[in-house]
Amino acid sequence: MSLHETLPIQARFRYDRTRPLEVRVGFFSDNGGAVTWVLSRDLLIRGLQQPSGDGDVRIWPPCRRHGGDSLWMLLQGRTGAALLEGRVGPLRAWLEETLRSVPFGTEGLSMDWDEAFVHVLAQGDR
Repeated sequence: MSLHETLPIQARFRYDRTRPLEVRVGFFSDNGGAVTWVLSRDLLIRGLQQPSGDGDVRIWPPCRRHGGDSLWMLLQGRTGAALLEGRVGPLRAWLEETLRSVPFGTEGLSMDWDEAFVHVLAQGDR
């Protein structure tokens, strides 16, 4: 049996210039559910132009042929998957703000490398 349900959700995007490669997205539903995903900023930017991603996160841009203005994002976790639709304009404007804060090619200058290494080493302990 498969469960398919359409729910309105809110998404809150957060960017921390000390973690310039990632974007944290909190998804909140009206029924009180909440989950946070960590996505690649580059993946989000590429997804505005062309189908991008593999594995747990995939993004499709609006269909130019049909004048669409929705971005589609597929998130797949251990317990299920969600196909999300969102407007491109607000996301594009928000991503442009992150690029003003930390331009492409300068991410390494903003990173806290000690924290990044601790995180990578902790992943190996799992």
